[in-house]
Amino acid sequence: MDLFEDYDLLPEELKAVCGHWQEKAAHLGLDYNDCKAFQEECEAIGYTFDYGLDAEPFDLRPMNIEKQDFYTNQDQTPAAITNALNWYAKYITPLTRAYKDFVKEMENTSPEIFFHDGERKFSDREKKFMQIHSQKNRGTDNEADKQKFLSDVWAKELSKKTELSSGLTYTQIDEKQAHHYRIFEAELKRSGMDSVARPYETNWDENMISASDLPEGWMWNDYDDGSGSLRSPDGHSYYSYDLQTQECRSPYGNNEWISMKDFYDVPKSLDEFKRDAEKDLKESAAQNNLSPKLSEEEKRNLLNYRILKKENEFILDNLEITADQRKAYAEQEEFGTTDGDYTLTEHQLDKIPDVIEGHVMSKNDKYELAYGVLERTLYGVSYELLESGEILNIYMDEDAFPQYRILTTNDIKFNNQNPNMMETQKDFDQVQYLKDQMKYLGFGEGEQLHKDLEKGINAKEQQFEIKTGSDKASPGNHVDFTLKFNKTERGGIFLNSYQATLTNENNEERSHNFPVSRESSFTAKEAINLLEGRSVKIEFLNPKTDQVEPAFVQFDFNQPKTDKGNYLFQNFYKKYGVDTDKIADKAGLIFDKPEWKETAIKSLEKGNIVKVKFKQDDSVIEGKAILDPQNRNLKLYDNDMNRLNSNKPLEGLEQDNKHEKNNVKEQSIKR
Repeated sequence: MDLFEDYDLLPEELKAVCGHWQEKAAHLGLDYNDCKAFQEECEAIGYTFDYGLDAEPFDLRPMNIEKQDFYTNQDQTPAAITNALNWYAKYITPLTRAYKDFVKEMENTSPEIFFHDGERKFSDREKKFMQIHSQKNRGTDNEADKQKFLSDVWAKELSKKTELSSGLTYTQIDEKQAHHYRIFEAELKRSGMDSVARPYETNWDENMISASDLPEGWMWNDYDDGSGSLRSPDGHSYYSYDLQTQECRSPYGNNEWISMKDFYDVPKSLDEFKRDAEKDLKESAAQNNLSPKLSEEEKRNLLNYRILKKENEFILDNLEITADQRKAYAEQEEFGTTDGDYTLTEHQLDKIPDVIEGHVMSKNDKYELAYGVLERTLYGVSYELLESGEILNIYMDEDAFPQYRILTTNDIKFNNQNPNMMETQKDFDQVQYLKDQMKYLGFGEGEQLHKDLEKGINAKEQQFEIKTGSDKASPGNHVDFTLKFNKTERGGIFLNSYQATLTNENNEERSHNFPVSRESSFTAKEAINLLEGRSVKIEFLNPKTDQVEPAFVQFDFNQPKTDKGNYLFQNFYKKYGVDTDKIADKAGLIFDKPEWKETAIKSLEKGNIVKVKFKQDDSVIEGKAILDPQNRNLKLYDNDMNRLNSNKPLEGLEQDNKHEKNNVKEQSIKR
């Protein structure tokens, strides 16, 4: 068959199947159903049939009903034949022997004989052959049509995967769509035609995350299957990655797939990969040896961005911490005692900023940063001092992977004149501090929220409130927040508390006032989780031991509210035996990557409803999970939130300790 290269080299059993279709392919052609039947016969003896067209596979597996109808339900009446050719007629039919034989006869025979002096009657199929040949000779069969069709096909696969994209990640599908669309645009430009909007582009926005250290317009396109790529402002893809295989696509030369692992064969985290990719992009901008090349505007913006970042670069002077100091500090952290001295000198402390992103640094904060990581759990942010002297901001969103950013001089302040900055309100931006506080508590950074804040600050009243909402509640529930601010006589402005009110679909309300302090606060999402009846992990000061300990808390809706209108807490302390890691293992949760388990556990402990995979009746299914500390288990649901398991404690996790019901004082709760 002429659709095969080296047909004579095929195995005999495959030749036998091919021979069955030889006559029909040669004289009648193959429609979609014929191709499907042919492939099934090939697969029955252990072979698949993928025909290569310009390095793009034409897969004969069923694509979807819409595409199948496109190929099989073509109108073959004489009236329809005069219409524009479909893709199959343009690119597949000319490859068949029947078409080639017909064209050979037409080209090698005089018109008088070929047309029988005008009396020859052509079949509909022969008329189609003539139309195809005529359009090819006129040059109207342009490359742009082909590339636009292929681009649209792959774009539809992004919305709903079919067998056409079986085995491909979303990033690989995206790359195929972008590849054909770039050729399509080039063909349009060459022919002088205007470009058109990219297909399905609006559906990509939900996967887009702004690059942390690149100019505006550079976005990471992350998919749920663990793949993604960096998209340029012009829509080109670079640094594609696949966490499942730990591979990434080189942005140079032939864009080969290479390992994401380091020299010691240790896998990179996604954030490490992104940081390295963004750094590499900026360093490559000057030479512009990327494939595809940057536009002049993209190149200029990257170079200007590097200059701007260099001017604002902050590098902490080497603290010259000795090995003995580090050893002593590590012993203190792990065992509570040490034989050495880890005390930082005044000279060392003076090198550390007094304010980072509006956060006033206490002496203890400086120690934590100097020796590793400073965590501000209230704001969902931590800071790490890198070997380079840069300070890395790590911001943990409620429902996403951590976001990383290198701090600049704009984020750093030293207070050589006045160590009491917070009290005097002189050397730090009060408004920005409050904006950051609202952001890290989960209320967002919307324009209206900031306008209401500035309006309240400028008002004469000593107290003011800001009303806002959230889309983080479960379907059918609605939540409103009232943020309560207070002004001091010395000019300070503080967010003291916020009222959260949850209304369900039956118009029933639950409300609670959550206090806010620098050390202890629930985030907006945690407040929603509590009002919806789920538990949240906290740290609290145990008055019996005077030690900070972990505990899970949930509202007791069966008890009357306090005089202040708040719910009482049910508490499950450390001795109660809630080990989320073991609970996840006992429940049969399955994670494709170890780091995904850690992220899921943290999210479960925050009271979130988490998407998971787990074993159910000897099969692996996707569903949702909620941590139930009271019963020391997970509540498992399908994707429609239908319960799949019982409240029975998981075997091996039972504890003899009785459930303590003492209510932790709210002011002792530490986040």
